Amino acid sequence: MALTILADDLTGACDAGTLFAGTSSVPVTVWPDPPADAPVAVVDTESRELELEEAAHRVRRAAAEVGRTDRASWFKKIDSTLRGHVGAEIAAALQATGTRSAVACPAFPAQGRVVRDRRLFVDGAPAAHVVDALRPGIDRPLAWIPLGEVRAGAAALAARLGRLAGMIVVADAETDADLEALVDAALAVEPPPLLAGSAGLARPLAARLGCLAGPVSLPAGRWLIVAGSLHPATRRQIAEARRAGLRVLTTPEHEDGDRARAAAALAAEAARLLAQESFDLVVVTGGETAVALYRALGAHRIDLVGAPGPGLALGRLQAPGRAALTVMTKAGGFGPPRLFVSLLEAAA
Repeated sequence: MALTILADDLTGACDAGTLFAGTSSVPVTVWPDPPADAPVAVVDTESRELELEEAAHRVRRAAAEVGRTDRASWFKKIDSTLRGHVGAEIAAALQATGTRSAVACPAFPAQGRVVRDRRLFVDGAPAAHVVDALRPGIDRPLAWIPLGEVRAGAAALAARLGRLAGMIVVADAETDADLEALVDAALAVEPPPLLAGSAGLARPLAARLGCLAGPVSLPAGRWLIVAGSLHPATRRQIAEARRAGLRVLTTPEHEDGDRARAAAALAAEAARLLAQESFDLVVVTGGETAVALYRALGAHRIDLVGAPGPGLALGRLQAPGRAALTVMTKAGGFGPPRLFVSLLEAAA
């Protein structure tokens, strides 16, 4: 089954797409380029920071490009903390693909994100009401499947989804088993609903489609960390990496200016360094930083090869006139303080 993943930022596109690289690499392209022609392809619409209408327009246009190839299945990648115009983009994907229903669940238990009683919790703290976050921009009814119904068994859950045809269904999930149940039930419905979630929901889908990537090793040697995210998790990781002697490029600790401009400046600095020195791995953290570096290097896609860990994606950045660059992407809010140090120690 051919699959297209529609994402709203580059690190999210990578951490979901890389899970499907078990049988072949998964290409990621960035707006305005269309998805590549591959069994599983990812397109980053770069729409998270746009106005609602423009974000929805980009999703519709990206899906329309794929529609000409009769691609059979879709996954809408959404942020695990519900940033961006999540509801409007799901509705746009439904409209563009002609899919009747959607099942939305941002849960990512491996990164401390769970959904209980329609509320998203991050590391145990309430973060958002999922229904309220989705409602803007949605032109169809919303429904809710509580945790008890998610755990009622595949047949009962599939029947419930079938009765909710035409709706956008918000589902609770606290564990990977809950997400597996949602995927199994969705695939049992005919026609299947659009699945909308984070890498947490993408993982069981990749497993059911027979293309889940196994563990991949990172190259030892010289690493460059390019970290534009201001998230406290990334800042702790940067501090630990510097103490361990890793090469780090980052934005100032208290960057208060234009985030896109700061990311572009950081990416330009990284591109200059990469023109002068060789590195075995470039680690990029933060979606804005990742796409800024992608553009600074003139890239046309990233070929994903696997996940070194939850929320991480390993790939080869392809740009005309230069050798493929081995990169690892990570969202700003993911990972423990010694993440980079531990990964380097494991690679050595």
